[in-house]
Amino acid sequence: MSDPPPRPPFADIPEQGDDPIVWDPQQRRFVPTSEVLSPGTEMAAPVVTPKAPAGRDGRQFFVGADAVGKAPPPRDGSPPLAPPPPAQSLPRPQADPVVPEPAPAPVPAPVPAPSAPPSRGRHLPRLRRPKVPLKLLLIVLPILLPLLLIVGGLLYANWKFSQVHRVAVGSVLDGGGSGTNVLIVGSDTRAGADPNAPDAGGILGNATDRPPPGQRSDTIMVLHLGAGGNKMLSIPRDLIVTTADTGEKTRINASFNTDLGGGPQRLIKTVKQNLGIPINRYMEVDFVTFAGLVDAVGGITIDFPYPAFDNNTGLDIKTAGPQKLNGEQALAYVRSRHYTEIKEDGKPHEDPTADLGRIQRQQVFLQTVMGKVANSSNPFTLLKVGGEISKGIRLDDKLSLWGALQLAWDMKGLHPESVPLPVAPNRDNATLHLVEPDATGVLAPFK
Repeated sequence: MSDPPPRPPFADIPEQGDDPIVWDPQQRRFVPTSEVLSPGTEMAAPVVTPKAPAGRDGRQFFVGADAVGKAPPPRDGSPPLAPPPPAQSLPRPQADPVVPEPAPAPVPAPVPAPSAPPSRGRHLPRLRRPKVPLKLLLIVLPILLPLLLIVGGLLYANWKFSQVHRVAVGSVLDGGGSGTNVLIVGSDTRAGADPNAPDAGGILGNATDRPPPGQRSDTIMVLHLGAGGNKMLSIPRDLIVTTADTGEKTRINASFNTDLGGGPQRLIKTVKQNLGIPINRYMEVDFVTFAGLVDAVGGITIDFPYPAFDNNTGLDIKTAGPQKLNGEQALAYVRSRHYTEIKEDGKPHEDPTADLGRIQRQQVFLQTVMGKVANSSNPFTLLKVGGEISKGIRLDDKLSLWGALQLAWDMKGLHPESVPLPVAPNRDNATLHLVEPDATGVLAPFK
C-alpha cells in the first residue's frame, strides 16, 4: 500500500474567489469579507491590479483592497469560475476599545544622603600612609642623615655669612703666592660698647686710659697659611713707615686712622709697600667681638709666669700659672698698657717693653682663641662662635663663602709659630724702625 501523495504547500488557505480575506482595523486581524461588510455597505469599486504570480500548485492569491470581492482570473485551460454569491450582511462585532497601557513611570536615581558636617570634637578620617619597611629605613637613614646635616650646615653658614659686614678692599688684595697671608687688624673702635656693661672697664678703659677718637688699629698681624707651616707675624703699631698715597713718614697705625683720611685700603697698601709681602685676605675684629668670642668658646686659658694686674683695664691675676679667663678678663689682659707683675721679691714691676710687650700678649691671645675655635667640634659651640663672629667681624668683599670655608679648614688645629719682627727703638724711645738685614730674612717665608 503506497503512501498518499504529499499535500502541496498552502493547501489549507481558501481560494480568494470563495470569500476573500481582508484586514479589519476594528478587530485588528484578517477576516473574510463577509464579516467586514455591514448591512447597507457597498463594495468598493474594483481596482485593476497587475496579475499576481502563481504559486507552486498553480493557485493565485490576491491580498489587498483592490482585490476584495473579485473572482480570480481563470486559469489557463479551465472554465471561468462562477461569480460568488452575494455576501450576507452580518452585524459587525463591536470590538473593545483599545486603551493604551500607561508607560511605566521612570524610576528616580538614588540620591546620596548628605554627609553630616564634621563637628569640632570629631576629625575626618585620615588617609592611610603607605607603610615603609623597617629594613629600608635602616638602610636609607644612615645615608640621608649626614647629607641632611651637611645641607643644613651649609644653609646656616650661608645665612650667617650674608650677615657679616664686608670691607671694600678687594681691589688692593693679591692673588696666588706660596700661601695665604691674612692681614688681621684689631680695631680700637668701641662704637658698640655699653658703658654700663660689667666689662665696660676692659672695653672702654678708665678715666686716664680712654681710647683716642676715630677708628684706630690697636693690633696689626699677618697670619701666613702655607705648606711650609703656619706663622704669625706681629707688626708694632709704633713702627715708622712711609704711608701709602701720601708718602708721609709716620707710625703705621696712622694709615688706618680714619681721622687722618686713612682706612683699610691704605693700611693694606702701606704694609705691602714697606714689608714687601703680598696680602691675600683682610680681617678686622673689634674688642667687643673679642669678649663675645671668648665667652662663646667657654673661656680661654693663659699661662701667667707671675701674678699680674693693671688698674687701668681691671686686670687682676692673683696667682701664677695657667688661668682660665672669661671675655671681660681676656679683654683686660689684651688691652693692658700698664702690665705689672709681682715677682719673687714681692714688689710690682711694670713691663718695660711697653707697646712691644702688649703686642706679644695680643699675639698669645689671638693664637689661643683661634686655636680653640679651630679645634672645637661641638656643633652648639660652633653655632655660638658663628653668631658672635658675625656681630663684630669685618671681611674683605672678595672673600666668598667657599673661600671662607677653605680658610676655616686651613686654620683647623691652628698653632702658628710666633715670628717677631726685628725692630729697634728710635732716638725718641717712642717709635721703632726695622732692623736690616734681619727683617728681610724673617719676611722671606711670607712672600
